[in-house]
Amino acid sequence: MSSEFHIPVLSHEAVRLLINPDLKNRVLVDGTLGGGGYTKLICEGTAEGDFIYALDKDLNAIDEARAKLGFCAKKLEIINANFADVAETLAGRGVNEISGIVLDLGLSSFQIEHEDGFSYLRDTPLDMRAYREDPLTAADVLNEYSRHELLRVFEEYGEIGNAERLADSIAAERKKSRFTTTIQLAELVESEYRITRKNRMDFLSKIFQALRIEVNNEIENLKMALEQSLRICASGGRIVVVSYHSLEDRIVKNFFRSNSAGKNDPLEGKLLKILTKKPVSPGWNEIKSNRRSRSAKLRAAEIIQTQI
Repeated sequence: MSSEFHIPVLSHEAVRLLINPDLKNRVLVDGTLGGGGYTKLICEGTAEGDFIYALDKDLNAIDEARAKLGFCAKKLEIINANFADVAETLAGRGVNEISGIVLDLGLSSFQIEHEDGFSYLRDTPLDMRAYREDPLTAADVLNEYSRHELLRVFEEYGEIGNAERLADSIAAERKKSRFTTTIQLAELVESEYRITRKNRMDFLSKIFQALRIEVNNEIENLKMALEQSLRICASGGRIVVVSYHSLEDRIVKNFFRSNSAGKNDPLEGKLLKILTKKPVSPGWNEIKSNRRSRSAKLRAAEIIQTQI
């Protein structure tokens, strides 16, 4: 397995914002374990008496992370679970309150380079499931969704202009042959659109992003994770999110704002202090060493008060 399963983005900034030094005996959650990069830093930055739970849907990620996190096994539990179920997952372990949670919403390098369907650069089955027990695949979306449903996916999740043309071309093509591989989808785009190589890559990236979000229910999972995180975070607890496209970032920004100090009806009666007035972005050196980090935006907030 790759030694660089996932290069964590903005990791030092994220962990610095996650760990509130004023809290003791902290319970911290890495909701997106990946290759363990964030969790490793959290382990190194916490004290005796602290405990860390790390969640991931992808068993490949968990196997990779276990190999590098043995040094902190006494204060770490790794769980195969969806971060959207964080409250229920922790409650099952007798934990109803935490000191902070971090979510890195990006794909791992391993998923892009080795798992089926995530990249248009490799000819693989159109799968895209991060959790293989989930029923829906990208092939199901392309072959079974109505034209109206395809439009919704590409407009909302890919922010693709003139998505009607794409939906129409998919609907026409699948009458001839069902979509089964990534190369079929890439070839359809090449035959339908006369665009430059760079524009083709950008366009395919948006299409694959939209399909991945739909298959893995990423937007609803994010909304659920944010709501549950606010509910189970103690006063002084922190929520840190690193997102990679505008739709995710907008959801995080609006959630923080709608529950921030001064709002009349925050969720769970809890108020948030926004710690990042503007989203934190990677510096030039990080972008140079990890091109996939270039679109990342980090936002963080702290629970400061519970309304009575």
